[in-house]
Amino acid sequence: MRPLDFFIIDDSEVNNYYTEDLLDEIDFVQSVAVFTNAIDALKEITDRHAAKSKQPDLILLDVRMPEMDGFEFLEEIDQQIDNFQDHTKIFLLTSSKHRHDLESYKKQQLASEFLNKPLEKNQLIAKINNHFLEE
Repeated sequence: MRPLDFFIIDDSEVNNYYTEDLLDEIDFVQSVAVFTNAIDALKEITDRHAAKSKQPDLILLDVRMPEMDGFEFLEEIDQQIDNFQDHTKIFLLTSSKHRHDLESYKKQQLASEFLNKPLEKNQLIAKINNHFLEE
């Protein structure tokens, strides 16, 4: 598998530390950028799009965040960048068992996985392999 660039978007610094540490253990991770709010991550992505710079290969996106939640982030990306999912995969992350979150995930088109936190290394690798191994 080719080396992959990751964005972690989560308002919890503890979760970010854990996820970043987990990614450090995976061989095919090239880079990891961490954002504690979706607005900053959205700006980085739209700036890269405007500059025609490389987008991350995979975004690990928390569902529940203040200011802009994961689903609002998806709506903004969808409105601002055509065919974003063709170049970047998005995995939604949640620590809640809210039925509403799962229903919202099923209605959207951009995120390709819905995972519970804390992430498990083997499960994450399997999901990544499902999306990137054929490349």
